[in-house]
Amino acid sequence: MARASWMALAVVAALIVGVAGCGSSERGTTVRKIAFVAPYGDNEPDWTLRAQEVVREFPRYLGIRVDTADASQTTDLRGVLEQVSHEHNQLVIAHDSRYAETAEAVAADTKVPELVWGERPNAKRGLVGQITVQDKEAGYMAGVVAAHAAVTRRLAVITLADGSAWDLATWNRMAGGFVAGARSVDPKEQIRYVQVGQNGSATIEQVHDVALRLLKSGSQMIFTLGGRSTLGALRAVEQQQGENQFISVIGDKADFNRENFVLESVMFEFRPVFEQAVEDIRTGRFAQHPYELRLSDRGVYILPTGRTPSDAYEAAVADKAKIERGTLTVPTTSTSEAVQALIAGRTPQG
Repeated sequence: MARASWMALAVVAALIVGVAGCGSSERGTTVRKIAFVAPYGDNEPDWTLRAQEVVREFPRYLGIRVDTADASQTTDLRGVLEQVSHEHNQLVIAHDSRYAETAEAVAADTKVPELVWGERPNAKRGLVGQITVQDKEAGYMAGVVAAHAAVTRRLAVITLADGSAWDLATWNRMAGGFVAGARSVDPKEQIRYVQVGQNGSATIEQVHDVALRLLKSGSQMIFTLGGRSTLGALRAVEQQQGENQFISVIGDKADFNRENFVLESVMFEFRPVFEQAVEDIRTGRFAQHPYELRLSDRGVYILPTGRTPSDAYEAAVADKAKIERGTLTVPTTSTSEAVQALIAGRTPQG
């Protein structure tokens, strides 16, 4: 829909009903309805699906209505966010880190709270809730499983530059954690790292070709991090078969893993942060703290599959306990250079 149409609808709604929300006051706000704005087909396949499964249950569990909007169907993201903000929604979940900047601006204008992905250090208190992920720690556990499971002791990591800057930093932190976890099992573990795509241009074909080259050169397990193009690596693993395995992120890839070539998956569970955000709106505490997907409440966790050796999974669970006690610290690698430095045995810088 054209921007003019979106804006016209927003203006009419504002004139008729006034501003739909007023932030999260100290007295709290009665939550009757929220909006879920997501990219649907324009992201990693399980990204929207798993989140939508959570919000679909909100009418029954939380007694609130959820309106959904597919932002991949318009070029006017601001118009979409403005419209749902003027439709009596007490919260807007902007379910993609690429939406964060626009969502922050819309929240400032409409005073309707927005829940976004990634850090927004200058966001107005009480209006923009920021979701973060215990990413490097989850990557560490995945690396422990992979190193225990790999017969050849040769692993590979592919990160995709197909999202926001926060996405890429998240994937690189997870990649560095994966390297550290694998090397904790075997300091001589051979690990290859490749970043695919420039400025959001990674394609399924590119990822497939890179993954196939890695497999043919001896890499056995491939950890692939990014958006919808990660499926290219799964196709390459299926093509090679044998002991080669795919390590996924966000979902279990059950719809795409026809022959069970997934070793494990780093799962994102959106329920804890979505529900906490709603509760905080009700109590007047929204956006007074980050909303983190944590290992401790299974906001992020390792999902074993039929190909996951039990001893490998148990070793990762043991390390999870160490991470939670603070006796195991995972290095931070927010850039590809930092990941490569860690692989080379140097101290990563950020």
